[in-house]
Amino acid sequence: MADALRALVDAVGLDVAYCAELEADPDSAWTHHFPTARSGHLWIATQSGTIWVGRGDETELLQRGNAALIAPGAPAWVGTSSAHDPPPRVSDTDAFFGLPFHKSGVHHGSARFGPLASEALPLPDFVSTIEHPVADVDVALTLQHLSEQAAHRWPGPQQDALARMLVVTLVAAWRPPVLRDNSLTRCINAIAEPGPPPTVPDLAAITNISDRTLRRRFSAETGLSPDAFVRWFRTLAARRALLNGDDPAAVASRYGYPSTRAMRRTLTRVEQTVTRLPSPDEQSRILR
Repeated sequence: MADALRALVDAVGLDVAYCAELEADPDSAWTHHFPTARSGHLWIATQSGTIWVGRGDETELLQRGNAALIAPGAPAWVGTSSAHDPPPRVSDTDAFFGLPFHKSGVHHGSARFGPLASEALPLPDFVSTIEHPVADVDVALTLQHLSEQAAHRWPGPQQDALARMLVVTLVAAWRPPVLRDNSLTRCINAIAEPGPPPTVPDLAAITNISDRTLRRRFSAETGLSPDAFVRWFRTLAARRALLNGDDPAAVASRYGYPSTRAMRRTLTRVEQTVTRLPSPDEQSRILR
Protein backbone atom coordinates (compact mmCIF):
# COMPACT_ATOMS: atom_id res chain seq x y z
CA MET A 1 0.00 0.00 0.00
CA ALA A 2 1.16 3.55 -0.72
CA ASP A 3 2.63 5.91 1.89
CA ALA A 4 0.37 8.94 2.29
CA LEU A 5 3.07 11.18 3.77
CA ARG A 6 5.46 10.41 0.92
CA ALA A 7 2.73 11.08 -1.63
CA LEU A 8 1.79 14.34 0.10
CA VAL A 9 5.39 15.62 0.30
CA ASP A 10 6.09 14.59 -3.30
CA ALA A 11 2.91 16.29 -4.54
CA VAL A 12 3.69 19.51 -2.66
CA GLY A 13 7.37 19.50 -3.59
CA LEU A 14 10.38 19.75 -1.29
CA ASP A 15 13.92 20.81 -2.12
CA VAL A 16 16.41 20.46 0.74
CA ALA A 17 20.07 21.46 0.81
CA TYR A 18 22.87 21.05 3.32
CA CYS A 19 24.88 24.18 4.05
CA ALA A 20 27.54 23.60 6.72
CA GLU A 21 28.53 22.66 10.22
CA LEU A 22 29.31 25.76 12.25
CA GLU A 23 32.82 26.11 13.66
CA ALA A 24 33.67 27.79 16.95
CA ASP A 25 36.26 27.75 19.70
CA PRO A 26 35.37 25.13 22.32
CA ASP A 27 33.57 26.43 25.41
CA SER A 28 33.11 29.85 23.81
CA ALA A 29 29.86 31.84 23.84
CA TRP A 30 28.59 32.71 20.37
CA THR A 31 25.53 33.54 18.28
CA HIS A 32 25.24 32.96 14.56
CA HIS A 33 22.65 35.07 12.72
CA PHE A 34 21.14 33.82 9.46
CA PRO A 35 20.22 36.14 6.56
CA THR A 36 16.82 37.74 7.16
CA ALA A 37 16.01 37.92 3.45
CA ARG A 38 16.00 34.13 2.95
CA SER A 39 13.03 32.93 0.93
CA GLY A 40 12.80 29.35 2.20
CA HIS A 41 12.75 27.51 5.50
CA LEU A 42 15.87 27.04 7.59
CA TRP A 43 16.69 23.78 9.35
CA ILE A 44 19.08 23.49 12.29
CA ALA A 45 20.19 20.36 14.15
CA THR A 46 22.62 19.78 16.99
CA GLN A 47 24.79 16.71 17.20
CA SER A 48 26.81 17.10 20.34
CA GLY A 49 25.56 19.82 22.66
CA THR A 50 22.78 22.10 23.87
CA ILE A 51 21.99 25.16 21.78
CA TRP A 52 19.41 27.90 21.60
CA VAL A 53 17.58 28.74 18.39
CA GLY A 54 15.32 31.67 17.73
CA ARG A 55 12.99 33.24 15.20
CA GLY A 56 11.78 36.75 15.91
CA ASP A 57 10.60 36.73 19.53
CA GLU A 58 10.43 32.93 19.75
CA THR A 59 13.27 30.95 21.32
CA GLU A 60 13.74 27.24 21.90
CA LEU A 61 16.34 25.15 23.70
CA LEU A 62 17.53 22.19 21.63
CA GLN A 63 19.27 19.27 23.27
CA ARG A 64 21.66 16.86 21.60
CA GLY A 65 19.86 15.09 18.75
CA ASN A 66 17.14 17.77 18.42
CA ALA A 67 16.33 19.57 15.19
CA ALA A 68 14.22 22.59 14.27
CA LEU A 69 12.55 23.88 11.12
CA ILE A 70 12.15 27.66 10.97
CA ALA A 71 9.98 29.60 8.53
CA PRO A 72 11.22 32.66 6.63
CA GLY A 73 9.88 36.14 7.32
CA ALA A 74 11.72 36.98 10.56
CA PRO A 75 15.32 37.08 11.83
CA ALA A 76 16.65 33.66 12.83
CA TRP A 77 19.69 32.73 14.88
CA VAL A 78 21.42 29.90 16.75
CA GLY A 79 23.76 30.19 19.70
CA THR A 80 25.13 28.79 22.91
CA SER A 81 22.72 30.83 25.04
CA SER A 82 19.51 32.82 24.73
CA ALA A 83 21.58 36.01 24.91
CA HIS A 84 23.01 37.49 21.72
CA ASP A 85 26.73 36.84 21.95
CA PRO A 86 29.45 37.68 19.38
CA PRO A 87 29.67 35.58 16.20
CA PRO A 88 31.49 32.24 16.48
CA ARG A 89 35.29 32.41 16.15
CA VAL A 90 38.00 29.86 15.50
CA SER A 91 41.28 31.08 16.94
CA ASP A 92 43.28 27.85 16.77
CA THR A 93 44.24 25.91 13.66
CA ASP A 94 45.63 22.52 12.91
CA ALA A 95 49.43 22.83 13.02
CA PHE A 96 49.97 20.67 9.94
CA PHE A 97 47.18 21.67 7.58
CA GLY A 98 46.58 25.17 8.89
CA LEU A 99 42.83 24.57 8.92
CA PRO A 100 40.26 25.19 11.67
CA PHE A 101 39.33 22.03 13.53
CA HIS A 102 36.78 23.15 16.08
CA LYS A 103 33.47 21.74 14.97
CA SER A 104 30.43 22.86 16.96
CA GLY A 105 28.20 19.91 16.09
CA VAL A 106 25.57 22.38 14.84
CA HIS A 107 24.49 21.69 11.27
CA HIS A 108 22.18 23.83 9.16
CA GLY A 109 20.72 24.15 5.69
CA SER A 110 17.69 25.20 3.67
CA ALA A 111 14.31 23.68 2.80
CA ARG A 112 12.01 24.99 0.07
CA PHE A 113 8.45 23.74 -0.14
CA GLY A 114 6.27 24.00 -3.24
CA PRO A 115 3.50 26.57 -3.79
CA LEU A 116 0.78 24.44 -2.16
CA ALA A 117 2.64 23.91 1.11
CA SER A 118 0.53 26.40 3.07
CA GLU A 119 -2.54 24.38 2.11
CA ALA A 120 -1.32 20.78 2.31
CA LEU A 121 1.51 21.17 4.85
CA PRO A 122 0.49 24.24 6.89
CA LEU A 123 3.59 24.28 9.03
CA PRO A 124 3.76 26.70 11.96
CA ASP A 125 6.62 29.20 11.94
CA PHE A 126 8.69 27.10 14.32
CA VAL A 127 8.73 23.29 14.54
CA SER A 128 11.13 21.21 16.64
CA THR A 129 11.59 17.60 17.73
CA ILE A 130 11.55 18.44 21.44
CA GLU A 131 9.67 15.79 23.44
CA HIS A 132 9.60 13.51 20.44
CA PRO A 133 12.25 10.84 21.17
CA VAL A 134 11.52 8.66 18.12
CA ALA A 135 12.33 11.57 15.83
CA ASP A 136 15.43 12.42 17.86
CA VAL A 137 16.86 8.94 17.25
CA ASP A 138 16.51 9.47 13.50
CA VAL A 139 18.02 12.96 13.79
CA ALA A 140 21.02 11.69 15.76
CA LEU A 141 21.74 8.89 13.28
CA THR A 142 21.37 11.25 10.33
CA LEU A 143 23.75 13.78 11.89
CA GLN A 144 26.30 11.04 12.46
CA HIS A 145 26.17 10.17 8.76
CA LEU A 146 26.38 13.85 7.83
CA SER A 147 29.58 14.28 9.82
CA GLU A 148 31.09 11.23 8.16
CA GLN A 149 30.45 12.67 4.69
CA ALA A 150 32.89 15.53 5.28
CA ALA A 151 35.80 13.16 4.66
CA HIS A 152 34.54 12.24 1.18
CA ARG A 153 35.83 13.88 -1.98
CA TRP A 154 32.37 14.89 -3.25
CA PRO A 155 30.05 14.89 -0.23
CA GLY A 156 27.42 17.27 -1.62
CA PRO A 157 24.80 14.84 -3.00
CA GLN A 158 24.93 12.63 0.08
CA GLN A 159 24.76 15.63 2.41
CA ASP A 160 21.71 17.00 0.59
CA ALA A 161 20.00 13.59 0.75
CA LEU A 162 20.68 13.33 4.48
CA ALA A 163 19.47 16.89 5.00
CA ARG A 164 16.21 15.90 3.31
CA MET A 165 15.97 13.04 5.79
CA LEU A 166 16.19 15.56 8.65
CA VAL A 167 13.47 17.79 7.23
CA VAL A 168 11.14 14.90 6.42
CA THR A 169 11.69 13.60 9.95
CA LEU A 170 10.56 16.97 11.32
CA VAL A 171 7.48 17.03 9.06
CA ALA A 172 6.59 13.43 9.89
CA ALA A 173 6.90 14.00 13.63
CA TRP A 174 4.82 17.20 13.47
CA ARG A 175 2.33 15.34 11.21
CA PRO A 176 0.30 17.28 8.66
CA PRO A 177 -3.17 17.99 10.08
CA VAL A 178 -4.93 15.81 7.50
CA LEU A 179 -2.84 12.80 8.58
CA ARG A 180 -3.24 13.06 12.34
CA ASP A 181 -6.17 10.67 12.83
CA ASN A 182 -4.60 7.22 13.07
CA SER A 183 -7.96 5.60 12.37
CA LEU A 184 -7.84 7.08 8.85
CA THR A 185 -4.24 6.12 8.07
CA ARG A 186 -5.10 3.06 5.97
CA CYS A 187 -7.80 5.00 4.11
CA ILE A 188 -5.47 7.83 3.17
CA ASN A 189 -2.74 5.38 2.19
CA ALA A 190 -5.28 3.77 -0.15
CA ILE A 191 -6.16 7.18 -1.59
CA ALA A 192 -2.46 7.75 -2.29
CA GLU A 193 -2.22 4.43 -4.15
CA PRO A 194 -1.96 4.80 -7.95
CA GLY A 195 -4.94 3.60 -9.91
CA PRO A 196 -8.68 4.31 -9.89
CA PRO A 197 -9.74 6.39 -6.87
CA PRO A 198 -11.32 4.36 -4.06
CA THR A 199 -15.02 4.84 -3.35
CA VAL A 200 -16.55 5.49 0.06
CA PRO A 201 -17.58 1.80 0.40
CA ASP A 202 -14.00 0.80 -0.50
CA LEU A 203 -12.57 3.05 2.21
CA ALA A 204 -15.13 1.96 4.79
CA ALA A 205 -14.28 -1.68 4.12
CA ILE A 206 -10.58 -0.99 4.66
CA THR A 207 -11.25 0.30 8.17
CA ASN A 208 -14.19 -2.01 8.89
CA ILE A 209 -16.58 0.82 9.70
CA SER A 210 -19.84 2.02 8.19
CA ASP A 211 -20.02 4.53 5.36
CA ARG A 212 -21.74 6.97 7.72
CA THR A 213 -18.99 6.71 10.35
CA LEU A 214 -16.33 7.14 7.68
CA ARG A 215 -17.98 10.30 6.38
CA ARG A 216 -18.21 11.68 9.91
CA ARG A 217 -14.54 11.00 10.67
CA PHE A 218 -13.32 12.52 7.43
CA SER A 219 -15.41 15.62 8.00
CA ALA A 220 -14.17 16.00 11.58
CA GLU A 221 -10.48 15.44 10.80
CA THR A 222 -10.01 16.92 7.33
CA GLY A 223 -12.96 19.27 6.90
CA LEU A 224 -13.91 17.42 3.72
CA SER A 225 -16.12 14.51 2.74
CA PRO A 226 -14.24 11.36 1.67
CA ASP A 227 -15.01 12.06 -1.99
CA ALA A 228 -13.87 15.67 -1.72
CA PHE A 229 -10.70 14.61 0.09
CA VAL A 230 -9.89 12.09 -2.65
CA ARG A 231 -10.29 14.80 -5.29
CA TRP A 232 -8.18 17.25 -3.31
CA PHE A 233 -5.37 14.76 -2.59
CA ARG A 234 -5.19 13.44 -6.12
CA THR A 235 -5.12 16.85 -7.79
CA LEU A 236 -2.27 18.30 -5.72
CA ALA A 237 0.40 17.27 -8.21
CA ALA A 238 -1.51 18.69 -11.19
CA ARG A 239 -2.20 21.96 -9.38
CA ARG A 240 1.46 22.26 -8.41
CA ALA A 241 2.53 21.69 -12.02
CA LEU A 242 0.19 24.44 -13.23
CA LEU A 243 1.42 26.85 -10.55
CA ASN A 244 4.97 26.10 -11.66
CA GLY A 245 4.07 27.18 -15.18
CA ASP A 246 3.75 23.83 -16.95
CA ASP A 247 1.69 23.72 -20.15
CA PRO A 248 -1.97 22.97 -19.22
CA ALA A 249 -2.46 20.50 -22.09
CA ALA A 250 0.66 18.59 -21.03
CA VAL A 251 -0.49 18.57 -17.38
CA ALA A 252 -3.94 17.29 -18.35
CA SER A 253 -2.39 14.47 -20.37
CA ARG A 254 0.16 13.61 -17.67
CA TYR A 255 -2.44 13.25 -14.94
CA GLY A 256 -5.08 11.38 -16.92
CA TYR A 257 -7.65 14.06 -17.77
CA PRO A 258 -9.48 13.67 -21.10
CA SER A 259 -9.03 17.37 -21.86
CA THR A 260 -7.77 20.64 -20.46
CA ARG A 261 -11.35 21.74 -19.97
CA ALA A 262 -12.16 18.63 -17.92
CA MET A 263 -9.07 19.22 -15.77
CA ARG A 264 -10.01 22.86 -15.17
CA ARG A 265 -13.51 21.84 -14.18
CA THR A 266 -12.20 19.36 -11.62
CA LEU A 267 -9.63 21.78 -10.22
CA THR A 268 -12.19 24.54 -9.87
CA ARG A 269 -14.37 22.19 -7.87
CA VAL A 270 -11.42 21.26 -5.65
CA GLU A 271 -10.32 24.85 -5.07
CA GLN A 272 -13.80 25.72 -3.82
CA THR A 273 -13.28 23.33 -0.88
CA VAL A 274 -9.72 24.03 0.27
CA THR A 275 -10.79 26.62 2.85
CA ARG A 276 -12.31 23.76 4.87
CA LEU A 277 -8.96 22.06 5.38
CA PRO A 278 -7.51 22.22 8.93
CA SER A 279 -4.85 24.71 9.95
CA PRO A 280 -2.15 24.11 12.58
CA ASP A 281 -3.03 25.17 16.11
CA GLU A 282 -0.63 27.04 18.35
CA GLN A 283 0.17 23.93 20.37
CA SER A 284 1.58 22.13 17.33
CA ARG A 285 4.71 24.29 17.50
CA ILE A 286 6.31 21.78 19.86
CA LEU A 287 5.85 18.19 18.71
CA ARG A 288 4.19 15.75 21.06
